[in-house]
Amino acid sequence: MTSIVVYICYVQLAIAAFFALKRVLQGPTTLDRAIGFDMLTTTTVGAVVLVSISRHTQLYIELMLIFSLLGFVGTVAFVSYLHRDLSQRISRTQSRRKTSPDQTP
Repeated sequence: MTSIVVYICYVQLAIAAFFALKRVLQGPTTLDRAIGFDMLTTTTVGAVVLVSISRHTQLYIELMLIFSLLGFVGTVAFVSYLHRDLSQRISRTQSRRKTSPDQTP
């Protein structure tokens, strides 16, 4: 019974990984690509958990931690990049407003 459930979970994770990879490759925005990457790392951790369950071992715990850390650090780095890019855009917009002549009638 457990092996049937594990195989069903493998299929569901494969479907989720497919859609996450599709989002990473086709994402119309950078945020979509980041969310797809985060979901891809989550499905990878889920797959490692299923391998660990199916082999009845705890040897893959370190691998799960590494993939989880990779997903977390990747997401934090991406958010830091977006924050820096957004703050630069805001400062450029504010500097344009200060240097543009007043156009009131």
